[in-house]
Amino acid sequence: MATVKFILQKPYQVTPKEDKPQGSGNHKKKSKALNPFETRLYCFLIINRDHKIKIKTEYKILPKEWDFKKQGKKEMLAGSIEFNKDLAELKEKFLDKYKEVIKKTPDMPFKQVASVLKEYGKRIEVPFFDNEKGFFDVLDEYIIFLKGEVAPGTIKKYNTLKKSLKDFISTNKKYENLTFSMINNRFKDDYVKYLRNQKPRGRQKTRPEGLQDGLLNDTIGKYIETLKTFCGWASDPGRDYNKFNYYEKFQITSKANLKRKKQIHDIVTLTLPELKQLYEHDFSNDPYLDRVRDVFCFECFTGQRWGDIEHFDKNQIKDDVWSFTADKTKKDIEIDLTGFASPGLIILKKYNYKLPIISNQKFNLFLKKTVKEAGIKTPVTIRRYIGSDEIKITKPKHEFISSHTARRTCVSILLNDYNMSPVHVMEITAHSDFKTLQKYVKPDRQARREAMSKTTPITEIMKITHKAV
Repeated sequence: MATVKFILQKPYQVTPKEDKPQGSGNHKKKSKALNPFETRLYCFLIINRDHKIKIKTEYKILPKEWDFKKQGKKEMLAGSIEFNKDLAELKEKFLDKYKEVIKKTPDMPFKQVASVLKEYGKRIEVPFFDNEKGFFDVLDEYIIFLKGEVAPGTIKKYNTLKKSLKDFISTNKKYENLTFSMINNRFKDDYVKYLRNQKPRGRQKTRPEGLQDGLLNDTIGKYIETLKTFCGWASDPGRDYNKFNYYEKFQITSKANLKRKKQIHDIVTLTLPELKQLYEHDFSNDPYLDRVRDVFCFECFTGQRWGDIEHFDKNQIKDDVWSFTADKTKKDIEIDLTGFASPGLIILKKYNYKLPIISNQKFNLFLKKTVKEAGIKTPVTIRRYIGSDEIKITKPKHEFISSHTARRTCVSILLNDYNMSPVHVMEITAHSDFKTLQKYVKPDRQARREAMSKTTPITEIMKITHKAV
């Protein structure tokens, strides 16, 4: 098994010392004294007695402060804890790198292994000098990398993160020259504090008076998750922009907030009667709202994301099946336009299989007016949190409606009204986690009792009747 030892480059100073004459002549004998000057530490990765790798480090120490037996700075000296911790981490890095090389290429010649380890030592000791890109330069590279790989909405998230981080560091001078080494828990705490105190804008202004400052906990969690994903990409081997893994320990949600699970009424959906009311409403006096209603209802019947509705193509339809590759997940989806989804086929035929798509922003704006015009004004209360403060917002349902409400409506109706198997619903919506669907299931005491009454007692199942022989 490989081991690591640290050796001082010049631990001693050698001075000649006069010895007493012996025999027929005089001679001088050299004596050793500790070198009074700082000397460099070398790391020796020892595989066996014939195979040792000498790796130069950037650490220096006075020999009188070095504990030769314990392989570290003498414990009673100032700074010894930090110094020895750094050496221990360096030791682990070299051992881990050696194991990685041997595991991937067990037939690599020793000279080549030594070369790889020495080069690795140079990079971890001086990690930035050959990297000309700053933090935001790397973030820009990542955003460019994402184009063509993910949906436009995902790219928008990273542009939003970039703007948010730049706004943050403009108010906090200690982060004005942001680097990956600064992305630690202290940075996260300062950034979260900034987000929790952000002045109201957009939808924040619709909250009750006195609770408009700060982003919601869910929104802050998304910012931190997005930052973690980027830092992970920058850490990948071959890129090596980020040499620090502090981000891996970021907690997206505090323990207190984990207890504040969203309740059922937090998810706004249309009921089956409301969807029927919207679908059958006469918008002949306003063709614009008529088209918005049709696109929204098509979403409700199929349960698909806006991006896939937006990119709908006639060639994706064969008979009564809509087949396509999901824009976000890249999964192959097949939607049977039968039963509950059959009105979707009617809508497609109405527009000759070319949906009247407008921008998502305009769509959401006109959708609220469309739903209101259809008479769907039921008061709805949702709960959200800013830190530990609970916010209750009560408005008519149409004010909470957006394009994403359609997907939620589809899931809710299929699960609760038609009792469709969650497995089948997940195949339709391409959800990968059953927990996501659970929040759509409405508690129904009577339905639960009826379902239980249809089960059979174990005593009946095990009852055995013997026939007379």
